[in-house]
Amino acid sequence: MEDTKAMLKTLARKTMFNITEEEMPALINEYNVFMSHVQALEAIDTTGVDPLAFPYEIETTFLREDEPTHTLTTDEALKNAKRVKDNQIQVPKVVG
Repeated sequence: MEDTKAMLKTLARKTMFNITEEEMPALINEYNVFMSHVQALEAIDTTGVDPLAFPYEIETTFLREDEPTHTLTTDEALKNAKRVKDNQIQVPKVVG
């Protein structure tokens, strides 16, 4: 219990949350409920199950195929650029 309390205080400090002593019992209770859900999920046998990007498969019939229709030439793409270097638009340095 003290380990959980210390861990939650450390996590709150690192994430800039101010947790009072009055809020701590409720937070510990919520943490314990969350961890019981995690343990229930870990108990599920997922052997042979392929991972999904989404929890369910949705067939999309409303999207069109991505086919190029009007492609700009390099000269057309660069014609309005203020500065060009080696056929690329040169922009100011953002990160110092």
